[in-house]
Amino acid sequence: MSNPNKDLFENLSKEILKISSSLRWIAIADSEGNLLNISKREGLDPLMTHEENQEYALNAIARHKSRLKFQDKLGKLVYSSGKYEKLTRIVTPINNKYYILLTIDVEEPQIDSIMTEQIIPKIKNNIRFLE
Repeated sequence: MSNPNKDLFENLSKEILKISSSLRWIAIADSEGNLLNISKREGLDPLMTHEENQEYALNAIARHKSRLKFQDKLGKLVYSSGKYEKLTRIVTPINNKYYILLTIDVEEPQIDSIMTEQIIPKIKNNIRFLE
């Protein structure tokens, strides 16, 4: 099945990757956890295989969906992150159908400002183009 958003996803991923040299890997997944697009920093030696990243996407989106029951009290999730010894993983919903998953260097001190001031506005600027 052809994805009508393929070009948009590729362009959005590449544009996000340009935001900071600390961004390692970006993927766009659907609400079922299927990876639709992956971009990575040039020269990056990925820590996980494609299959492992696919499993991570499935689990991350399932966790996000499990938090939806608290949305009325807490508000909509802007992004969630997990800091590991080797990197930080972040998930942010684009809308009800798509998610951005990314990894960033663990040493990056400005994760919140990168997310709220640069990445999320870029997502919002492109959301209207999604089919």
